[in-house]
Amino acid sequence: MSRKEDGTLVLNKTKIFDTENCYIYQRGGTESKYWQFYYWDSEGREGFRIRKSLRTKDFLIAQSLAQREYINIRAKIQNEESLQTLTVAEMTNIFLAKKKLDISSVPHAGITPETYRILKNRCEKLNNFLGKDTRVDHLKRSAFKEYEQWRKDGYGGKVPKTKTTIKTELSTFKSIIQDIAIKDKRVISNAPDIPKITIPPSEDEHRRNHFRHEELRVLIGTINEWKEEKTLRKTAGLHRQMIACAIELMLNSGIRVGAVRKIRWRDIRVNPKDNPKQQKIFRIITIPSENNKTGKQYECNCEIALIVEHLKRISRFNSPSDLLFCNQNDGKTFSSRIWADCWNEIIKRSGLEEESGRRFSYYSLRHTYATVSLANKVPLQLLASNMDTGTKYIQDHYYHHETEELTEELNPIKRTRKMTADEMLAQYLPQKI
Repeated sequence: MSRKEDGTLVLNKTKIFDTENCYIYQRGGTESKYWQFYYWDSEGREGFRIRKSLRTKDFLIAQSLAQREYINIRAKIQNEESLQTLTVAEMTNIFLAKKKLDISSVPHAGITPETYRILKNRCEKLNNFLGKDTRVDHLKRSAFKEYEQWRKDGYGGKVPKTKTTIKTELSTFKSIIQDIAIKDKRVISNAPDIPKITIPPSEDEHRRNHFRHEELRVLIGTINEWKEEKTLRKTAGLHRQMIACAIELMLNSGIRVGAVRKIRWRDIRVNPKDNPKQQKIFRIITIPSENNKTGKQYECNCEIALIVEHLKRISRFNSPSDLLFCNQNDGKTFSSRIWADCWNEIIKRSGLEEESGRRFSYYSLRHTYATVSLANKVPLQLLASNMDTGTKYIQDHYYHHETEELTEELNPIKRTRKMTADEMLAQYLPQKI
C-alpha cells in the first residue's frame, strides 16, 4: 500500500504494459472498490494526468479496459491529437473566471470592472461565432477567416463603426486561446491564424477627436434641452441634471471620466490664494491615486465653482464622504450603463457624428479642454501638470492645428511693423557711389 501526493491511499497498484506512468489501482479509505485508471503524460512540458473510474471490481476486466485506454492514448499522442477535450464555452468560462479574480479598484493592480465587462462581451461573441460546443482542438487554422464579414453582417451585436473594433476583438480571441487552450490546458499547440485587419488612415489617426467651436455649441444646446425635459420619475430628471453637470465639469477641467465618477465632496476645496472674485469661479479638485488612471495623486485647478454650487442644491448627498455624482435613491455611484446610455442619447440627438463622420466619447471632453486651453495660450507645462499628463503626449494627441483660427496670428498686418527682409539686407550691401 502507498500514499499519493494528494493523500489518496493507493491499493493494489498494477502497472499497465509494465510502464511507470500508467497503472490501475483501488482507493483506500472508501466504500467503493472500483478499479481506477491512472495515466501521467510525462512527455509533456507541464505534464498532464488522466484519472477515471473503470466502474468494475473485477481485476481482469479492469486490466483489459486499462490496456485499451493506454493504447488509445498512445495513438492520440502519435497522431498529435489532444489527450483532453475543451469546448469553446469551457475555454471562455475558465478565462473569465481568471480575469474576475484580477478585478481591482487600485490603478495598475489588475483590471477594472469595465474591462471585465468588455472581456465578457467579447467572450460571448467568440461563443456565438465558433459555437459553444465546438471543441477547441478541432478548430482549423482558418477558423477566424470570416469573422470580419460576420461582424459587418450584424452578428455578435451592433455593426462595428470601425475596423479597429474588429481588430481588438480578434486580438482578445487570440489571447484567450493562447492563455487557456495552449498554456493552461495544452489541448492545442498552435492558435488558429488571426486575419490581418488593415486599418484605414482615417482610423489610424492618433490625434483625439475634440469638439470644434460650432460642434461644442450644438452639444451644449442639446444637453440643455435634454436635461430640462420632463421625466416620469423625479429622480430621473435629477440624474439628467447631474450627468449634465459632470459633462460641464469635464469640459472645464479635463479630468478623465473614470476619475470624475469617483469624485467626493471632500476632494473639492477653495484655493486660499485666490482673491474673492476668483473664489467665486475656481475650485481645486484632488484626484486620489486610487481613482487615477496613472496611479498617482494630482490636483486640478479649474473653473467649476458654479457647477459645484448647483450640485449642492439638487443633490441629497452632500456629506464629505458622499460622491459628487450619485444615484439620488441610495447615494451609490451611477452604473456604467447609465453613463453610457446618457452620453449615447445626447450624441444621437445632437446629430454630430452623422454630420461630421467623427466619433465622440466622454474622453472627447478632455480633449476639448486641452485644445481650448492651448488656443487660449495656456503654457504647455502648466496644462500638462493640471491634466496629469506629459507635454509630449499633449502635443501628440491633443494639439489640433486649426487653420481657420490662425488668421490673426499669421497675418503680418496685425503685428507691429518691423523691418522687411529687403530693408535689413540693404544695411549690409555696399552703398552705390
